[in-house]
Amino acid sequence: MKPSTAWTAAAVIVVVVLAAVLARPNTVTPAPGAAASAPTQALAQPTAPAGSAPPTGPAAAQPVRLAGPKMTVVDLCGLGRFSAPAPTDGDEEPLDLESLPGPVGREPLAAARATLLTQLRQGDARARAAALLLSPPEGDDPDAEQAWSRQLLQLAQSSGQPEVLGWAEGACATQPDPMACRHGLIRARLKLEPDNAAHWAALADADPSASDEAWRGLLQSRRWQERPQSLLLAVQAALPDSLPGYLRLALGAEMRLRAPAPSGGGAGFMQERCQQHGRAEECGALARLLSERSDALRTLSNASMLAQAAGWPADRQQRLRAEAERLARASPTWWRRQGQPMACDTVQSWQQHLAEVARVGEVVALRELSARQAAASAVH
Repeated sequence: MKPSTAWTAAAVIVVVVLAAVLARPNTVTPAPGAAASAPTQALAQPTAPAGSAPPTGPAAAQPVRLAGPKMTVVDLCGLGRFSAPAPTDGDEEPLDLESLPGPVGREPLAAARATLLTQLRQGDARARAAALLLSPPEGDDPDAEQAWSRQLLQLAQSSGQPEVLGWAEGACATQPDPMACRHGLIRARLKLEPDNAAHWAALADADPSASDEAWRGLLQSRRWQERPQSLLLAVQAALPDSLPGYLRLALGAEMRLRAPAPSGGGAGFMQERCQQHGRAEECGALARLLSERSDALRTLSNASMLAQAAGWPADRQQRLRAEAERLARASPTWWRRQGQPMACDTVQSWQQHLAEVARVGEVVALRELSARQAAASAVH
C-alpha cells in the first residue's frame, strides 16, 4: 500500500476508534479543512447502585458530576475539534499530544514516526543519514553506538553533500580519534564548497593550528551558508501529503530536538583576529558578508561584533543590532503558539515559512516574514 493510501485509511480508522472511545451526547464541529470530526469527551457521571430507587425531587433536577480536569476544545488540522484536558498554568507546551486520547495522540504519532523512518531508509544517502539521526541506539550499548556512528559517517562521506557531512560530526565522539574524524569531515566540506565561509570558521574552531589558513579562507569567501534547517526540510519532504497536518507539525517539533547542535561559528576566532591592529578593513568585509550573504540568523550577532571592531559608525551598528533582535522576535515558534497551535492556519503558515527557508535561506525568509508582520500590525 502506498503511504498516501495508507494514511487516508488510517485517518478513517482514527475517527472510528475515537468515536468509540469518546462517544458522548455532545457533538463537535469539524475544523475547516479537516478530514473528519470526533465527539467531545464529556465528564463522567455517577451511576446509581444496583437495585436503588431513582432519585426524586431536587436531586433529580440537579445531577451531581464527578470532579474532573479542566477541559478545552482543541483543533487538530486534518482531524477536527474536540474536548481535551486544558494545559496547566505555566505549561510551556500549549498542546501535548501525549495528553490527548490515544487514538488521536500517541498512537497516530508513533505510526507516523514509523512510516517516516521506513520512507527515509529507502531513500538516498541523505535520507538514510536523516533516518539514522532520528533513531540513535537506545541505552548504554557501546557496540551499538560504534556501529551507528560508523554507518552515519560512511553515509555522510558518500553523500557528497556539505550539510550531511555537518550532520555527522556528532558521530565522531565514538571514534578512536574524534578530532581527526571531525577535521576530515570539515576538509570534505571545504573541498565541496571552498567559497563558503561557514566551513572555514568551522576549521578555525576545530584546529587552532590551521587558523592562518582559515582566516585567508574567510576573507576569500563569497557566502556564509549553514543550511540551519536542512534536517527538518529533508524529513518534511519525506512525509506523505495525506498525513494530517497536526501530525506533520508534531513531527517537526520533534526534529528540533534531534537536529545536531550547530558549531561555534568561529565567533571567538573572528573576534580575536579583529582585535589585532590593522584589521579594520578585513573585519568590515566579514561583517558585510555575515549580514548580507548569510542564510543563518545567528550570524547577525557575529556581524555586529565585527562591525564594532571595524569601527563602523554607531548608527550603522545600531541598525544591525536592531535587525538581529527584530528577526529573532519574528522567528516562528509554532510549537508554543497560544490558542490553537495545531490548527490548520498554524500548520499552513509553518509550511509556507519552511518553503521560503528552503528557497531563500533562513535570514531572507525571516526578513520577509518580519515585513509581513509589520504590515499586518499597521493595518490593525
